[in-house]
Amino acid sequence: MQRHSKLVSLFLLAAVGVVVTAAAFPGSATMFHETKEVAGLAVTFGAEPEPALTEEMQFLRWRIRSLADKEPYTDLQDAEVVIKRDGEEFGPFSVRGSRRDPGLYQTRHIFTSGGEYESVLSFRKGEEEEVHTVDFTFRIRERATLEIPRRKGGGS
Repeated sequence: MQRHSKLVSLFLLAAVGVVVTAAAFPGSATMFHETKEVAGLAVTFGAEPEPALTEEMQFLRWRIRSLADKEPYTDLQDAEVVIKRDGEEFGPFSVRGSRRDPGLYQTRHIFTSGGEYESVLSFRKGEEEEVHTVDFTFRIRERATLEIPRRKGGGS
């Protein structure tokens, strides 16, 4: 009976944790993983880990698939990204493909300020000369908002 009670308590604690996380970050699961179509490709954007936080290593990732056959697209050329925030541009940053996960391209960053950002990915398809771009808006949250207790001098 005591073991059953511990299992029920553990389950309830996990359920409360999920509810609290969902309440703290409304819409975060849908904020990342937006898909746009460009040049016959489906480009899905996301950040990892989620939620995206300041002062943490953050990967910006683009999963690219052909619209024609839904297969991963692995022939991006001259891929780079510019990150914009409040009218200021950062980059360009080189985008690299993943050896283990075909069709996945990424950059890595450490953001020092929270807020809304925009990523603008530019690339050529294979040997084509035309440069294509696709942009996504994303949010970086202040790490201090998750810290309990907050660091001294870490804000309100």
